[in-house]
Amino acid sequence: MKIIKYIFILAVSSTLMTSCLDEAPKYTMDQEVVFNSAESAKQALDACYGYLTPTEGFGQGVYEVSVGGSGLSWAQTNASEADFYASLNVYVSGDALLWAWRGLYKAVQESNAFIANMNASPLSTEIKQNYTGQASFVRGLAYYYLSMMWGGVPLTLEPASSDAVATSKADFSTVASAIIVDWTYAYNNIPDAQQHEDGYIDKKGVAAYLAKIYWMLSCNPDLAGDKAYNLGQAKYWGDLVMGKWSLQPKYSDLFVNHVNGSPESIFQLNYSTSSDYSYNRLNWIFAADNCSNGVAYQRVRATKWFHDLFYGKSLKDGGTDIDPRYYSTFLTRWANAKDATYDGYVRDSVFTYPHMSYSPNPRVDNSVGTIHYGDLADPTNPSLEELQETPERYGYKTQANPGVEPKPIEMYGRFADGVGDHQGWPLWKKQIDFNCASQHSNNNIILYRYADFLLMMADVYNELGDAGTARGYVNQVLLRARQSATNGYSSQPADLPDNLSGTELRERIFWERLYELAGEADTYIEVRRRGIESLRWVLAKGNQHAITKQHSEGQNQLDNPTQRFRDRYFGADGTFYGSVDDDNFLKKNLLLPIPLDELTSNEALSSADQNFGY
Repeated sequence: MKIIKYIFILAVSSTLMTSCLDEAPKYTMDQEVVFNSAESAKQALDACYGYLTPTEGFGQGVYEVSVGGSGLSWAQTNASEADFYASLNVYVSGDALLWAWRGLYKAVQESNAFIANMNASPLSTEIKQNYTGQASFVRGLAYYYLSMMWGGVPLTLEPASSDAVATSKADFSTVASAIIVDWTYAYNNIPDAQQHEDGYIDKKGVAAYLAKIYWMLSCNPDLAGDKAYNLGQAKYWGDLVMGKWSLQPKYSDLFVNHVNGSPESIFQLNYSTSSDYSYNRLNWIFAADNCSNGVAYQRVRATKWFHDLFYGKSLKDGGTDIDPRYYSTFLTRWANAKDATYDGYVRDSVFTYPHMSYSPNPRVDNSVGTIHYGDLADPTNPSLEELQETPERYGYKTQANPGVEPKPIEMYGRFADGVGDHQGWPLWKKQIDFNCASQHSNNNIILYRYADFLLMMADVYNELGDAGTARGYVNQVLLRARQSATNGYSSQPADLPDNLSGTELRERIFWERLYELAGEADTYIEVRRRGIESLRWVLAKGNQHAITKQHSEGQNQLDNPTQRFRDRYFGADGTFYGSVDDDNFLKKNLLLPIPLDELTSNEALSSADQNFGY
């Protein structure tokens, strides 16, 4: 086996953790080994973690494709890459798609090289086992996202030479087995006494990931494996984790600038606050340009239907409070950070759906020009008739010129008839960095949270027939949500009722996971976790939304597939993008396409290796 020398070059656009180098090392290779000190080995281990973080990884590509292509997001229909992935018609030549693929494989390559060098080094067995265990975790994590988003992928577990190496596609079950081997090795070799540190994995963190992959294998009937065995393994590994972490007391504190030290963080990626190289571009993807002094593109926004489902679900269930997580998940109103003006008047506030967006908009009462969800027959779904009611129901425009009589707000036309603008859709808030400079965001990314783990274990126990334990885990997450209100307590979201059947509880847990985790790195995976069944659940909800249907159904969408501002409608009546009643459309959208660049440059792949439907 070829032994590789690491020559450190500080020239990469991102890194991992504040306790390490501010720039992730990039290196070339030859026949020598330089791991003669724990310090050099630690720097190279940091590089393995670090290559998860750049814009070609979770710093943009993976996050953008996962959230943007999830089925919960909107991007203007203008034949851009964002249009394709938000419309569930992913562009095989897209930049974000290729970045995500390449970024994850870069982490694989660095881990392969590191493991080979560590095994050949003269360092102590203790250091070698610990460091190769952590690198094996990183490699397994990269393959986890590759397999869950692409299915079967090229699998390489040895370092490549400096020449390009053609690698054939392995089937999904082979890749999943390799991940389990990597993570089991990591669990067995990372010391019990190693303290948890943000940006690194520890022993029980690996156990939490082992529980997750076995659970994922048990969820989708199309995935290879024995459901009972996988559930048993998920329970075994998950039970080892209980008590290690706890929920962050306030939900909003999970998404503050540069979050560190959260009791909920099982594994996270950190970005330096002092380096010109260590940043991500998630603010650029998700924020509006005037949210902060940074530069943003608002490329990916939340759909109206998911916003309304989230906002109105508690009201529909008879509650009077809004789920406090809503305010950390969506941004619908903010102060203009750049002091923009319109006809000489300062726009000190900017509004998006469900508020009216109009200019100039000086200080406007929050009740004016806003959908009154509490007055709707179905608070999750404003009807067209309700939007057509008298303007007095919603108030009048505030006029900058006092000599002009106020005009009534046309709610129906604004939200359901017109072509709209960017303010017609709310922002995903969690990854907005209000301290962003230029395109550079330093927000850390928690990839795996304890709330995710609890909801996962709830699903495991429900499938094993223990509904009481399952409800208890979900209710822990819901209690934290209630306690996250600004006044310290909300009546919503209420605990789960005791009388849910196993099937009802399964679907309820699915939606509770979306409410808790929407807009985070696993959103694409979450929507497809139960295969065609869960993807159909999600898209059908959007089809039932009156505004979405009026704006985009049937002939409207066929006649204007790239009209710049439309929602997506996936109905059965000849829509442009596809239908929830078409299993082939759903099957295609369970996985991303292999990037065209990979198919053409990897001689071991052919067009026959492309995923179904592309």
